Amino acid sequence: MASTVTYTRFRPALRPWTVAVLVGLIGYCDFPLQWIVGSPLSPTRSYISELAVAGQPYYQFFRIGDLVAGIGLAVLAGVLVIWRPSSPMRLGSAALVVAAATSVVDALSPMSCAPSVDPRCWAADHAAVSTQLSQLHTIAGVVGFTAILFAMAAYGVALGGQPGMRHLGLVGLTCAAIGAVLGGIEIVTALADTDWTGLFERIHVAIVGTFLVMLTFAVARTTSPASRRSTVTSLPH
Repeated sequence: MASTVTYTRFRPALRPWTVAVLVGLIGYCDFPLQWIVGSPLSPTRSYISELAVAGQPYYQFFRIGDLVAGIGLAVLAGVLVIWRPSSPMRLGSAALVVAAATSVVDALSPMSCAPSVDPRCWAADHAAVSTQLSQLHTIAGVVGFTAILFAMAAYGVALGGQPGMRHLGLVGLTCAAIGAVLGGIEIVTALADTDWTGLFERIHVAIVGTFLVMLTFAVARTTSPASRRSTVTSLPH
């Protein structure tokens, strides 16, 4: 006597939105390319935005990366609202759209100089807060940083109450908390003129990027069509 057993396997499909988001996240975390292009900037001292300053090696590439990142983040925000609609998810996506917009602003209005290697630029960067906040790039950076932290926290809350997603929700809340701590450290190290501001910023960006990649694959995995395979097995008489 034989019976047929059907196995159901979910295979993430490489859909257009998935490609757009992943390419965007590569642009968001493109700072390791400074070693490939031979950037003279210190990876521990310099801001990531300094890679896009005119005159730096392949600075146009990093500006395009900011633009692509903005598009990718905006696409992800829209997908997440459709995926698991809830008030926290909508708030998180609204914040992510704001972060996406600031990334586009970074691309269109990049830093004019590199403070880590230019003394005059460093003096301007450490001017009064009112002077710094008169610069569009600085405003975009502050708003974008706050928005991305809020988005991760909101997604963490939204997913924390859903079966099968609680672990990812906890990761989101943890990443938001770590990001807030790292942000505080970045401010302190920048004001104290240490050589570690860039390192903490890069760690922060890597953490954000990692969580968003995890979120992207979670959506892709749970929304992919199932492929069924039937297997004929023999049962003892």
